[in-house]
Amino acid sequence: MRRATQILGAALLIGSAVTLITGIRGAPAAEAPVMITLPAQNTNFRPAPGLEIAQRDCLTCHSAEYVTSQPALSKTAWTKEITKMRAAYGASIPEADTDPLVAYLLAQNPSVKK
Repeated sequence: MRRATQILGAALLIGSAVTLITGIRGAPAAEAPVMITLPAQNTNFRPAPGLEIAQRDCLTCHSAEYVTSQPALSKTAWTKEITKMRAAYGASIPEADTDPLVAYLLAQNPSVKK
């Protein structure tokens, strides 16, 4: 019984200390929203089959300029990039969009062997 009383007393003491500390610091102040001004979009995707898919899946996170300035990638490399974006970054690119999106990205930079 004495041990239980000691444990209960220690718990109350710790709880009081936590209450005291948080009372001194107070509740965290609400932070003002951060406003970000993005640069103007000077690049657009070229018209080609899959344009709507690229706009929906890629422009959620990237600018068209960023996507079109990527080095020339093969079909295999683009497929790996899309898979990585899903797995590592949680991109919400539907699996069914992979092949048409890869075809579209290859059309954006036609100098690559498919």
